[in-house]
Amino acid sequence: MKVIIPYYDISEIDRYYHLMESLCKFSKNFVIITYVVGEIDNKIYSKFSFGKLKGLRVKKAIQPFLYGDVYEHIKGINGDVIFVISDLWALNLAYLCFRKLGIPYVVWVRGDHRKVREIRRINFFKRIFCDYLEIKCFNNAAFVIPNCVSLFDKMLKWGVRREKITKPIYNGVDYEFFKPLKVPRSDRFTVGFAGRICPEKRISEFLRIAKYLRNQAIDFVIVGKKEVEVTFPGNVRYLGRLSFFEMPKFYNSIDLLVLPSATEGFPSVILEAYACEKPVLACEEAFPKELKVFGVVSKLEEFKNEILRLKHEDLAGIGKEARKYVIENFGWKRFAQAISFYLSEARNRSK
Repeated sequence: MKVIIPYYDISEIDRYYHLMESLCKFSKNFVIITYVVGEIDNKIYSKFSFGKLKGLRVKKAIQPFLYGDVYEHIKGINGDVIFVISDLWALNLAYLCFRKLGIPYVVWVRGDHRKVREIRRINFFKRIFCDYLEIKCFNNAAFVIPNCVSLFDKMLKWGVRREKITKPIYNGVDYEFFKPLKVPRSDRFTVGFAGRICPEKRISEFLRIAKYLRNQAIDFVIVGKKEVEVTFPGNVRYLGRLSFFEMPKFYNSIDLLVLPSATEGFPSVILEAYACEKPVLACEEAFPKELKVFGVVSKLEEFKNEILRLKHEDLAGIGKEARKYVIENFGWKRFAQAISFYLSEARNRSK
């Protein structure tokens, strides 16, 4: 089965490398990745096929709906089904391929984009329009798959038709790739953050916590793409955006992962940290209720005290239990087989 996965910027794909690999490895799909901008390392991604949407000069988000001759640039897409990782631009493109070419699409919803637009203070009218387009795309999909229970409940409230929504399919983690490693690291207690530097991750609030703890012999390390300007205190090292393949070294260089986000779906960083035997400190809004806690889930205002307390806990012992947990419950094979079932159903229904 030919599965098309659309991206706007191909540089974003490394976050989903193991996801895409699993669709090939465990279900014998042929993955075709379409994109508009960016370059790709063919040596790393040799198992996938790529197709550039040349001439599609749109930027992002809603423009595909406004671009009159978009059909001229998508008519060459040839696949059995489209798999969308819930980005609005990719959703719009999938909807157009469905309308113009008859290719069915399946959406895996990985977060509350409505909440993100609200936190980022996107223009009110643009938010309303984007919310409308998102629901339109969801309701024309063959299936809409939430990656956690909370998103299932939210989509019903948003107006997604009940028969379109499947049971949640959780993220996976490659625990042979994310694993304990000996790496160069500080000899002090080290707290890490991995994610985009953006408002919904509440990075500014977390940096204030780090600054407050500057005299407590604690190091802070942050990795991720910078989307807003922030000032890093002296006890915080910002390493920039690391490639997906560098992330195991990052997790192994810290003692505790923090997740201060105001909204999340089912965060991959938690599973990756667990697989590397690292506990987490997460906000209540960021931690999925169906996931077992190895560390602490608390309110953001309690992070200072929790970091100080966890500094003296047996985090290594907690981390070992966390790794056992993900090995037993979150392999990619389970994910790939569940997703592939719905991809096959979508293809069969379209015949």
